[in-house]
Amino acid sequence: LTYYGGFLGASAAAWFLMKRDRFPFWKAADMAGMVIPIGLGFGRMGCLLAGCCFGTPTGARWALSFPSHSPASESQFKAGLIASPFESSLPVHPTQVYESAASFGIAALLILGLHGRKRYDGQIFLAFVALYALARFGIEFFRSDDRGGLLGLSTSQLIGLGLVAGVVALHARLVGKRVGPSAGSAA
Repeated sequence: LTYYGGFLGASAAAWFLMKRDRFPFWKAADMAGMVIPIGLGFGRMGCLLAGCCFGTPTGARWALSFPSHSPASESQFKAGLIASPFESSLPVHPTQVYESAASFGIAALLILGLHGRKRYDGQIFLAFVALYALARFGIEFFRSDDRGGLLGLSTSQLIGLGLVAGVVALHARLVGKRVGPSAGSAA
């Protein structure tokens, strides 16, 4: 729940503060939706440097090995994949780089593609939430760090599915508000 917990908590706090200050929440959310993925992209580079959020072993040319006593080498030692935590890890998927690239790609898509074409306030934020949840869902299949889970899916994948369902419902509601009976009636 590290990222998703912070994201959901910050979103709830923002909603409360925007309501208190009478600032339109969805306008603020759209502004945030364009920059959150940029911050997330740089944040995942921090994960790369810390060695957390590492991937499964792979023979891919772009695989990374982490130094001894890194989260990856210690996890692989506990799993019996390497003989000692003093060894470097086996080459693993650089899932931190995958998520960083996905986040920067989402930011570019939202800023350059959707920002000037949005149909309602909140659309950019909802698009960010859905795109990030889908990207993260896929990347989770390549992660190896212990994250918990249920039904063969990680906690993040389950939260992501819930967020996509929430986005679909909110999208229908916000589009319905925009195209409601008063918007289509002739005077």
